[in-house]
Amino acid sequence: MQKLAALHAFIENLNLFAAEQMESVADEVVITPACRGTGVQGEIVVLEKKYDAVFFIERYPHGKVSEDILLANISIWLLENDADRQESMTFELNVEVLDNQTANIEFAIAFDEQVLANESVGGALVFLSKEYQL
Repeated sequence: MQKLAALHAFIENLNLFAAEQMESVADEVVITPACRGTGVQGEIVVLEKKYDAVFFIERYPHGKVSEDILLANISIWLLENDADRQESMTFELNVEVLDNQTANIEFAIAFDEQVLANESVGGALVFLSKEYQL
């Protein structure tokens, strides 16, 4: 779940709130075995992963930092790091306003990832009598 981890780290590094206020999980994970060539000599797609990256931010300080700053940064990250996506970049947002200063925020983004392997003598994976490594 590389995109989930990368987006989590990106949001955390914005320093808009304390790191311990955010959790993220992969939900509705679907694994599709593939083992097909990529067009690059010696490289195969071993599997494809589809999942929802779900983020929970507790006590977001919307009284000090507009949630639009957070959403704009997430949108820019998606455009720069997931531009090849086949599906829409839209995502839903739930905001529970706790008071004038804080709100709980939840959002989910659908991601697709491929796990690639390269032909390698002594690799941990064997497919059609050839050895591969991730």
